[in-house]
Amino acid sequence: MSLLKTLAKALTGIVLLLTVIAVAIYMHFNPQADDEQAYINARILTMDANGHIAEAMYIKKDRIVAVGSNSDIKKRIDDRITARDMKGAVMMPGIIDAHGHFPGSGLAAVAADLNSPPIGGVKTIADALELLRQQVEQSPKGSWVYAFGFDDTQVAEQRFLTRLELDSVSTEHNIYVSHVSGHMGIANSMAFESVGYDNTTQAPVGGVIALSEDGQLAGLVEENAQYPLVMNALDFGAKQFYAMSRYASDEYLRQGVTSAQVGLANKKFIQAVSTFGQLGIYPQRVVMWPDLEAARAIRAGELSVNNIESERVKLGALKLITDGSIQGYTGFLGHPYHVQAEGKDDDYRGYPTMEREELLATVEDFHKAGWQIALHGNGDAAIDLIIEAYRLAQEKHPREDARPIIIHAQMTRDDQLDQFAELGMTPSFFNSHVYYWGDRHKALFMGAERAARISPMAGAKARGVPFTLHLDTPIVPMTPFLAAWSAVSRETAGGDVLGPEQAISPMDALRAMTIDAAWQIFAEDDRGSIEAGKLADFIVLDRDPLISADALRNVQVKETFIGGVPRFQSAESP
Repeated sequence: MSLLKTLAKALTGIVLLLTVIAVAIYMHFNPQADDEQAYINARILTMDANGHIAEAMYIKKDRIVAVGSNSDIKKRIDDRITARDMKGAVMMPGIIDAHGHFPGSGLAAVAADLNSPPIGGVKTIADALELLRQQVEQSPKGSWVYAFGFDDTQVAEQRFLTRLELDSVSTEHNIYVSHVSGHMGIANSMAFESVGYDNTTQAPVGGVIALSEDGQLAGLVEENAQYPLVMNALDFGAKQFYAMSRYASDEYLRQGVTSAQVGLANKKFIQAVSTFGQLGIYPQRVVMWPDLEAARAIRAGELSVNNIESERVKLGALKLITDGSIQGYTGFLGHPYHVQAEGKDDDYRGYPTMEREELLATVEDFHKAGWQIALHGNGDAAIDLIIEAYRLAQEKHPREDARPIIIHAQMTRDDQLDQFAELGMTPSFFNSHVYYWGDRHKALFMGAERAARISPMAGAKARGVPFTLHLDTPIVPMTPFLAAWSAVSRETAGGDVLGPEQAISPMDALRAMTIDAAWQIFAEDDRGSIEAGKLADFIVLDRDPLISADALRNVQVKETFIGGVPRFQSAESP
């Protein structure tokens, strides 16, 4: 009995110690806002319904109390409050990440970055292999080595890496290289063996395991076939996950992002992000979109929402993936690709990653249960399936304001925009495709006519269809103002202008990343604009982004505030 008492006392001491440590961590990462703050002589782009531009605002703790003229706000100021003179500086709501994979941009801290220009420096297969060798040298034998951002259409050889080339880097490490699309990748022999893949393995529905001419594994896996490999490669320990999280969080703050999104999360990832949220390690507000397995676990009570959610981290829509990526030749199109990839038939148009009956049944089930649903769809054939699934679900189980989201919506046709308007569907456009891949969309993937219609933002606006803009980070860097500029200019990395008739105004672009992004996730009452009653999430800029397209592209964030607390200040800030 004395041994049990001693053990109980020891455990009590450990629990107390852990509690103290947790509180200390929370206090370190969670400074408190001042009781009252005032800002005057500013140019505040409120993003309210009327596009009002104000001069001043007043904040109590983490909430905005009043927004208006200098004289309005000065009436609220007494000797206890020193109003900060902004000297004409531009302020606006914090950026809301409408779709991304936070903290994925932190992969740069723990993995090899194989991006090509204009993002990275990989121009040849040899460049990629050299960066992989450097990553292998830092990794213990037997571990997984992960790389991201490889683009077969951007290297001089115009092809994928091969299994044998990765074997030349190491046969004592599991190597997995993700394609820049995130929808496929290349593995070495050891990685294939680790997940039980060989040249006789049957690919799952909605996936491909590529074989070389001699019938052996070529190295490439597409869509649903990649998941056993990528999930092992991304199964980071706590130290790596912390390094990745801090890197991403700091980067988002520098870019003015106050609300981040985990755009596809399995059960393990949900629990990891939830833990970091409860500790306050993420200053940002984070919305997690569970995958199908996690969503079913939540509905069954296997994952407790009360244990997962905290002040800043919340669960959002169910995320489903219906096709792949245009630049990976796996987006599901209504008509064949313009220039077919090597080995593809002339009539090849990609493929769906969910069988139609499964998609229809899943959407109906979760729609009936009251869930918001976000469906990845790049190709117009995939978007047809999405519309069909939602239309049938809504006919059987009508809901007044379900806000189903079509993620990426790259090749949306005019008739599909009409149906979005009819059904209350809302796209989130990955419009920076125009900049990063526009030249290749025109020359290779889509041809000039279809490429000009990528991300039809003006078409959506003309029909009154609410939409947002996103970067799908880490697919491309978290650079919101570049995304906004891309929506306005429609300029490609090569200097071409792709479909100028689909361009939108700077104000519309900024709204698509603030108040409209808040609306899309049912958070418009709490964030997305600078209005009384909303959270004090705002940023200070070095110039007015509404002056010109160039100003929009080159704007720099000087300060980022979340809940009234300064979370980032540039060297130029006072």
